[in-house]
Amino acid sequence: MNPRSLTFRLVAWYCGLLLLAGGSFAAYTYGGFTSYLRDVMRDTLAARAQDAANLARSLLGDPQSLQAVVQSRFAPEAYHRFMRIIVAGQTVFESKRPPEETFDPNRIDIESPTDGTLLSFGDLWVYVHNERLPDGRRLIVETGQLDALMEAARRGLIATLLSALPALLVIAAYGGYRLVRHALAPVAGMINAAEALTFNSPSKRLPAVGTGDVIDELGRTLNRMLERLDSAYQHANKFSADAAHELRTPLAIMRGELEFIAAHTSLNPEVGAAAESALNETIRLGQIVENLIAIALIDSIGGKRAHLPVEIHGLAEETIDQMRLLADEKKIELVCPATAPVVTLADRNRLKQVVVNLIDNAIKYTRAGGRVTVAVRSEGESAVLEVADTGIGIAAEHQANIFDRFFRVDPDRGASGSGLGLAISRSICTAHGGAMELDSAPGRGSTFRVRLPLAPPDSLPLSAAK
Repeated sequence: MNPRSLTFRLVAWYCGLLLLAGGSFAAYTYGGFTSYLRDVMRDTLAARAQDAANLARSLLGDPQSLQAVVQSRFAPEAYHRFMRIIVAGQTVFESKRPPEETFDPNRIDIESPTDGTLLSFGDLWVYVHNERLPDGRRLIVETGQLDALMEAARRGLIATLLSALPALLVIAAYGGYRLVRHALAPVAGMINAAEALTFNSPSKRLPAVGTGDVIDELGRTLNRMLERLDSAYQHANKFSADAAHELRTPLAIMRGELEFIAAHTSLNPEVGAAAESALNETIRLGQIVENLIAIALIDSIGGKRAHLPVEIHGLAEETIDQMRLLADEKKIELVCPATAPVVTLADRNRLKQVVVNLIDNAIKYTRAGGRVTVAVRSEGESAVLEVADTGIGIAAEHQANIFDRFFRVDPDRGASGSGLGLAISRSICTAHGGAMELDSAPGRGSTFRVRLPLAPPDSLPLSAAK
């Protein structure tokens, strides 16, 4: 998961808050449990001290019997307990060290034995019972218990919390991730729909969520923006088509007049050269107009309900036969290796226009004696057409713009054209659900690669497509 993604940040915040809440709950639980254990310890020791005080009051006149009864009743050494009974400042009973010597009774000195006090001496908790006897003497009972049981309980609680909290955090992180993905599923749907939008599908819009929240409002806003963009695009496209149509007739007239002028051999050589130059520019303007009209008509390709099967290798061979004369004039070898039939569903005329543009460019920018190879193959679910040449190649800084309209790499090399051929070719490929790629380097030649979806098996046979 990308740490910068919205999903990651939401899950991280969710887990952070959960960790903070869980840590606070664990600390509260531990503190409350420790306080509870201390209260239990106090109550237990208070009851034991009260019991010892009752025995001491009944046996104050017989210290030996008191010691025997207390030792028999409480057995402090055997249970790792501490007990001391003081009457009028005199110690009448004091337990000895336990066998494991977990504590030393001689080191337990309570200077101000206030009744009900619970003191800690290392791992030993000591409770003080202090009362005044009827004869005025003061009876003090000090009884203690090791913290072993409390420590075991605390460790058990800590182990439980430390094992449960990470597990809870992992479960919560997974649940939070699923929850965020589910919450952002409408956004993913909008992204997929937006990726599929093209100017060949102007009526398509992003799916409506219908939740009434900010995501739904985002979808409606984007759809309104798409409507404005589509309207602007359609207006610009119609303007280009109308302008191109309007230019057709005057350009045709100008071409005819210039051809008539150029045909007269009696003209002054300078006038003839000027007429020839004007004629060439008029022809180039006519090509630009035709290409603009072609671009305006490309929108209808993707909107067709169905295309016909086209065998690409046969189309490539047919185009090569028609353009071989151009290659022969420059002594360029033009080949198309044999391959198994490769079929796509397409507008055959438009697809042929792509092949013509690519081969024409390859011939145009390949020096005499070079080679142009047109290869057709299938890769996975794609039909691939490659036009490779041994020409001048294209510098890396120009490759990003090579498919832009009116972009020409180097008009000074003597190549004619409007800079629209590759833009038209890529638009045709995109309208067919395909793509066009370029692999080139200066001095190494260029390879233009067209990828189109293969025709499904039920579209065969091909007799209707040829």
